[in-house]
Amino acid sequence: MKTKEDLSKGAAAIIKSGEKVLETETSTPHSSPVVNEEKFHEFRISALSFLSRVFGNNHTYYQSFKTEVTLPSASRTRRGLGIINAAKKEFSGDWLDTTRGLITKDILTDMLRLAKLQLDQENLKAATIITGAVVDELLRNLCFAAGIKLFNELQGKAVPKKALQLSGEAYKKKIYDRQENKLMMAWIELYNDAAENKDETLTPSNVKQMLSGVQSFLAKAQL
Repeated sequence: MKTKEDLSKGAAAIIKSGEKVLETETSTPHSSPVVNEEKFHEFRISALSFLSRVFGNNHTYYQSFKTEVTLPSASRTRRGLGIINAAKKEFSGDWLDTTRGLITKDILTDMLRLAKLQLDQENLKAATIITGAVVDELLRNLCFAAGIKLFNELQGKAVPKKALQLSGEAYKKKIYDRQENKLMMAWIELYNDAAENKDETLTPSNVKQMLSGVQSFLAKAQL
């Protein structure tokens, strides 16, 4: 779990990035002030990644930033800084104790208990999808903590990275070792098979192994 200090530092770094964007502000007599496009998009991607990971994609902060901070202009950049500053103020209160915050091990553990129940009832697809959702969230937790961006920038838009890409980047950053990376990739593949209705790949044995492996991985993970 991130502390209030950690979250405040993360927000402060993004604010500093936004301020650097504003330092590039230029204008002409017949147009609104604009900023450096590359620096703007770096600021935007970093901010969206941070807001998504901390608050979730459905939160007002994330949705407001995503829809309002879209063009490399000075006014849009200032709007984005306002949103990040508002988010930063949340951390000075009891936000971590009273709102969603980062998904905790307790929540992920509860999800795995539900997956085990589905497995016991021979609902292999449901068990795999629930376990896979835990893998996805766990992976994003680990990457966020390690400073790995959770989004790709495609044509000026922030697109969430696929789990396989995040897994590869996590391995390169030595968040886990080679064997654990192989397991992670196998879990993601099985999860994708279940989501794509490739039920022939789901057997009681491999679903049970996946669930057991994820439980062990989660138990030692530092969130």
